Parts: sequence; C-alpha cells; structure tokens
Amino acid sequence: MHLSSGRIAGITGERPADMTGWLDVPELILAPGLFDIQVNGALGHSFQSTDAAHFETIADFHARRATTALLATLVTAPEPVLIESLRCLAAWIRDRRARDAFPTIPGIHLEGPFLSPERSGAHDPTALRTPDPDLADRLIEAAGGALKLVTLAPELPGALDLIRHFVARGVVVSIGHSAARYDEVRAAVDAGASMVTHVGNASDWPQRKPNEYGFSGSEPGVVGAFLAVPALRGSVVADGFHLHPALIGAIHTVKGDDGLILTSDASTVTGAPPGDYITGGLHARVDPRGFATSLRGNPSTGVPGLAGSIITLSDAVALAHSRCGIPIASALTMASTTPARALGMTSEITSLEAGAVANLVLLNSGGSLVSVIARGAVLS
Repeated sequence: MHLSSGRIAGITGERPADMTGWLDVPELILAPGLFDIQVNGALGHSFQSTDAAHFETIADFHARRATTALLATLVTAPEPVLIESLRCLAAWIRDRRARDAFPTIPGIHLEGPFLSPERSGAHDPTALRTPDPDLADRLIEAAGGALKLVTLAPELPGALDLIRHFVARGVVVSIGHSAARYDEVRAAVDAGASMVTHVGNASDWPQRKPNEYGFSGSEPGVVGAFLAVPALRGSVVADGFHLHPALIGAIHTVKGDDGLILTSDASTVTGAPPGDYITGGLHARVDPRGFATSLRGNPSTGVPGLAGSIITLSDAVALAHSRCGIPIASALTMASTTPARALGMTSEITSLEAGAVANLVLLNSGGSLVSVIARGAVLS
C-alpha cells in the first residue's frame, strides 16, 4: 500500500524498488480503522461530562486500540445533565474537526432517556422519560447537528411519532432497552427505525406471552424480530459476557456481515483497575475476571446486571473470530464498514480505497491487534 500526505495513494501486489511511502506487511492483516458506534468512556472518565480533557483521554485510549472513529455515547440522565453534556460534546466535536484531530468523532449516540422501565438495565430508572417531541427537539438543538443515533423503546406511548420526528431530522433510530412485541418492532421499522442496540441485552428473547386468543403463545420479542426482519441491522457486544459466543456466531449466520455490527459498549470504567466506581451516570463494579456489573442491581431479582463492557472494539474483533467462529474478514467488516453504512456515513471513515485517509490497523492471523496507523503514521 502506498501512503502519501496521510492518505492512501494506491494499493499494489508488486513490491516497488523504492519503498519510500510504502507500507509492506506480508505477515499481517491490513484493515481499515475500526468504527465503534457505542463508546461511553474509559479510564474512569465519561462522555457524560463537561470536561473536554476527559473527552480527549477517552478518545486517545480507544484510538490507540484501533478505534479510529467512534460515536461519543450518553446514557439516560436528567434533562439538564443531558443538555449540558450534549452542548459540551458538540463544541468539542466541532473543535476536533477544526483541528483535524484523531480519532474521528462523527457524532453522538444518545442511549435514552426514552427507554422501557422494564428494561432499564444500568440506566438510572428515575431519569427515564416517556416520548416527548419537545424534549427531543431540545436535545437535538443542544447537540448542534452532532446527534447521529438515538436508542429508544418503540412500545412506549408516542414512540412511533417520536421515531418519525427523529428520522425527519436526520437522526438514525435504534431499538433498545425494550420489551416490545414483534408487531411493535415492525411498526417501529415502518416508522423509520433501522437498527437494534446491543441485541440480546436489555431486550427480550423469544418467549411465551399471553396472546389475543387467550393462551400463552410464541412471542418473538425484539431479538426474534431482529432476526426475522431483513431491514434491521443490529449491534452485539462481543466481550464473552453480554452474549454467549455461540449465539453471536448463530446470529451472524442469519444476518451476515451487512446486518450485524460489532461494538464495545465500552463503559466509563474500561481500562480502569478492579473496584467500585460512580461516574458518568454509571454505578459499576469492575471485576478482575473481565466484566463490570451495575451496583444498582436488578429491582426484580436483586441480582446485578452488566454495566456496559470493559473491552475495546479490537477486543471484540478478536473474540468474534477466536470464540464465535466468524471469519476475521467478516469480523473486521462488522466493526468498520457496516456501522458506517448503517449510519449513512461516507466510506472515508473506514476505507482502503485510494484517496481515503490512511487510518489503518494491523492484526495477526488470530485477529489480535499489532499496530494502529493514524493518517499514515504509526500510533501504536
């Protein structure tokens, strides 16, 4: 691959006599940089903050681990907190764009506050809101054009109108933290929803529910609907805990490279040592075995649930390949071009084409990260 001025100048199978400006890695896998659509934070810092220095720390942490583009993600919080966080993030994103900073932050993912109380997970249940177009407009305005993705529960009263409201304003809508039935998911898709957030977590698997005939019938739920509706793309958290690796492999068989997105859902405590943390709307305990649980617990069972993950997207790629049986090329596609396509973003974010910015990753045959290249220069 020929690199020039931080961009890809061309790709050839022939080794030139003069290797100046050429990247020659015959023993490694060369791939476009990864695009994570759900990053909450790292190292105890959160995007749910007003401190741009914290934002820079989070971005740098993930960039050095192959995430060359990400959506800064905010979780459910009281309206004043969300408004202030959105304004600060939007200003930071504009500043980074002006500085041409690395990694690329194309926008914000707002996970909540329009989520189901039944499926709140690690979100603050006291801050959940019913669908409200006026609140949505205040959030969109605070984001200053940076809001790209919102996760909501389509079964809530007024949710279908809210989906249309967001889509009309250029925001991609994803279904998540939801107890929706199959017909409610289909109605959401008809209204413009196009994704499912962290499939199989804080959403129902196929189960038995009372039906219109008066008996307990088969109900596909959110996950069943995701599998059955070709138009829906969905993300999975491939950390070995959120979803069994065998299920991720099976879902990939059904949905393919273009229907499934790998994400880290990296929490604010990703990269932090074991211990208890209260930061960015998250109350979490980092376990040395590789996961974080919510200190809020589960109100119905008293058993703690997961509080996001503590992996990066390159970890998800490696696990999808090594434990889920997914070919490395497919895993890389689901962590780069598929999320970009799902959000309608340009291929330059994740591309190996001539003219694209040379944001690249090098991996070994097992899918483990070897090096990150940022705008043609080795970052790590």
